[in-house]
Amino acid sequence: MNKRRADSPSTTLTGANMAVGFLLEVAMLAAFCYWGFRLGAPTGYLVGIGLPVVVIVFWGLFMAPRAARQVPWPALPLIALMIFLVAAAALFAAHLPVLALLLGVVSITYTVLGFYLNRKT
Repeated sequence: MNKRRADSPSTTLTGANMAVGFLLEVAMLAAFCYWGFRLGAPTGYLVGIGLPVVVIVFWGLFMAPRAARQVPWPALPLIALMIFLVAAAALFAAHLPVLALLLGVVSITYTVLGFYLNRKT
């Protein structure tokens, strides 16, 4: 009698939060690319391509849901938040303060909601 329905609000909210998380990951990589390329040649090319590649490899090895050595909870969302906020700072440094603020606010909201949804009742 205490089973959750598949379309319960928490299931829907969890799915929406996961979708936002994916969009944050894409935005983070785009922010690092944009900031890197704004540095100017030749350093900008190295940073604009190299930094996102380093982040992708790190994310795949330690942060991805199927990573062999996944960072344990609750450090996982906190590290993700830190990386998202660094991406927001990169946008700010690239003179895009509105996008930086948006990325920062969405990142914090995503993390707080993730902690709320994964709380132990």
